[in-house]
Amino acid sequence: MDNNQHFGNYLKILLQKYNLKHSELADALNVSRQYVSSIITSRKTPSRDCFDAILTFLDKYLTPQEKQNLANKLIYAKTGINNPLKQLVDTDLTAITVGEQILLEDFRKLNPMTKTAVIRFVRKKEIEMLIDVAKGTKKQDTES
Repeated sequence: MDNNQHFGNYLKILLQKYNLKHSELADALNVSRQYVSSIITSRKTPSRDCFDAILTFLDKYLTPQEKQNLANKLIYAKTGINNPLKQLVDTDLTAITVGEQILLEDFRKLNPMTKTAVIRFVRKKEIEMLIDVAKGTKKQDTES
């Protein structure tokens, strides 16, 4: 992923676009300028609470698309999942059962931030399941 795709770099671009200073963001977040600098240089990834505070600070400036882009970049920084909403929309083509179709229809009714939270939860559960399967396989291998 090139540097323009990183959360911190995108945040920097948005701050420049709206003529906002790093110190203004730091004051709004009640954090040090060094912490904001470490986010912008991608040395740190903000927590969910910090991200929410960033969105609150930028709310009057950002377009809905910029907010979604910022959220997607944060998700990518934390999980490696690129464009999670598109991934779920693409699964519509593979919905086989009525239950899957209902789930997708309900999912579409959620706001973008809730959709992102659902995706993160599902991905976390998938990883946990894979770890459990791997542990079970290792136990079976050692018992043989």
